[in-house]
Amino acid sequence: MEAEEVSSALAPVAAACGFLIEVSPIMRQVWAGHGAWSDPAERIADLERAVQRELVWSHRGGFGCIQLIPAALNLRPAERPGFAGYSDNTVLHALWWKQGWEEAFYTGRPPRHPASRQLTSLITVMRGEGLRLSQHDTLGVRPLVDGEAEGRLFVACLSVLAHLAGTPLQPDLSGAILCLEDVDEKPYNVEFALCQLHLAGMLRGVRGLACGFFTYSEKSEYSGPHIDAVLRAWGERLGIPVIDRLPFGHIDDHLVLPTGRAACLRVRGPQWSLELAERPRPPWLI
Repeated sequence: MEAEEVSSALAPVAAACGFLIEVSPIMRQVWAGHGAWSDPAERIADLERAVQRELVWSHRGGFGCIQLIPAALNLRPAERPGFAGYSDNTVLHALWWKQGWEEAFYTGRPPRHPASRQLTSLITVMRGEGLRLSQHDTLGVRPLVDGEAEGRLFVACLSVLAHLAGTPLQPDLSGAILCLEDVDEKPYNVEFALCQLHLAGMLRGVRGLACGFFTYSEKSEYSGPHIDAVLRAWGERLGIPVIDRLPFGHIDDHLVLPTGRAACLRVRGPQWSLELAERPRPPWLI
């Protein structure tokens, strides 16, 4: 049933981009419930088959992705595949970045509403078209530190990215605009993770921060810094522009951002823009 639902939800994307949908046999298995995963060897075998296609879409968040790192580094695709997935699949975004493969789209399960922001932005970036976001069309974003930055996007779940420090998939983010978000992370967790990235050298050369939401339940007696203050302090420390509450990641109807896409982030006072460049024709387009 789930495999058929996913195929149906992906149909508008496939029609817009011209690719055929092939569902993994793993998706036809019956799982115990939320958080269940298959044997890592089975997942690697599935990934080996998947990377022979033009585009790989991870259906769920990727719980247990960290287990796949040693074998994943030995994958040998026929060409340079693209990828779609988010959250724990930050591990695979790092793999795609390290191996120099195609863009990796930071998106959750396939969109189900034909007029959704997720579907619209997904089709736009998958077709290689440019995308411009600003205070005029994307409300609620908070500009925190002024500046201008050009670089390739690296889109990640903050806590997962921090856990890649010291692993073979620790990414070189020099020259990148880092897009970070997470769920159930309090300000001190965000500060801790950013310190870990910094101490591991992973913030060296980062040119900008485009942050999403870090949703959490705040205790009534909490008197520490707001997440905005944490992010502002890091932007000032690194001397880079910062925005916050860009609507991507673990929220309903999220924007889809592509790891690997050239972009420009501009922040000046209340004005901000994030402009994704057009790119050469992706291999999955007919």
